[in-house]
Amino acid sequence: MARELFDGPLGLLPHYLLFSPSEGLDPADLLARIEAVFKLGINFITIHCAPTLALFEQAKRERLTPITSRGGGIVVRDMLINGRSRSLFAKIFDDICAIAAQYGGVINLGTAFRAASVADGFDAVVREEIAIQTQFVHRAREMGAQVVLEGPGHIRLSELSDYWAIIAPLDVTPMPLGPIVSDRLSGMDHVACAIGAARFMSLSRGGIINAVTAAEHLGGVPNLRQMEEGLRAAQVAAQAASLDFDAAAFEAEAEVSRRRASLESCVLHSQDAGCSRCQRLCPLLSASYSREGRTSDVH
Repeated sequence: MARELFDGPLGLLPHYLLFSPSEGLDPADLLARIEAVFKLGINFITIHCAPTLALFEQAKRERLTPITSRGGGIVVRDMLINGRSRSLFAKIFDDICAIAAQYGGVINLGTAFRAASVADGFDAVVREEIAIQTQFVHRAREMGAQVVLEGPGHIRLSELSDYWAIIAPLDVTPMPLGPIVSDRLSGMDHVACAIGAARFMSLSRGGIINAVTAAEHLGGVPNLRQMEEGLRAAQVAAQAASLDFDAAAFEAEAEVSRRRASLESCVLHSQDAGCSRCQRLCPLLSASYSREGRTSDVH
């Protein structure tokens, strides 16, 4: 039924429903869950391999908010509950890659320590996590598994080029969680995300855009209208970025221009519908005046 409604890629985080606040995560249960979802046709899973106790301690020392990732937070809590020095996903990564390769699934390497605010941005913790993620990108390829790299969350526009310069040599599809480039304007995260996503996808020349809603940091579950707004903002970001490298995207813009010219209106509906904005001062009417010979009083 789901495929009748949506034919795009489907993904999930396998550890969300398996985590126990008292016992953490069980490796056998995780592997069984991962195989089961790939068998069902899920296209990708997001896992968090990078967390280590040392990196968590560094984040606590250097940041106001050490961690903002739900999935990454679960992994860190499991480490603390079970006395692990590194992520459970790191310990069973080869097994995960073998399952993914068998079913043609994709592994999305989640960012547990993406910055929780623009003020933290592209800090030393983010850079260290990228260095660890790099090892897992290479290992996944050695194991024959497809891999995607989850990207920055909150980050300044000017830092996106720095981030891209570091991950570009990996030649891996990026999937930024945002990037949200300003935290100041409450209820406008979908706009801040679209700005960041357009910039980042222009740099990377493609990737996976995550739609963010206005309710991202308002403390509630987004409603249908907010989800639609988030998706529309993501579409704008994708189109804007695609103009830098995709001829088909530019042709779509050219078609809009041709339609506006043929209608002599900025409104792309029926010419009879008209426009009440500029009325008799519409600059596009000059073309009609020129054709009718009414533009020149100079002899």
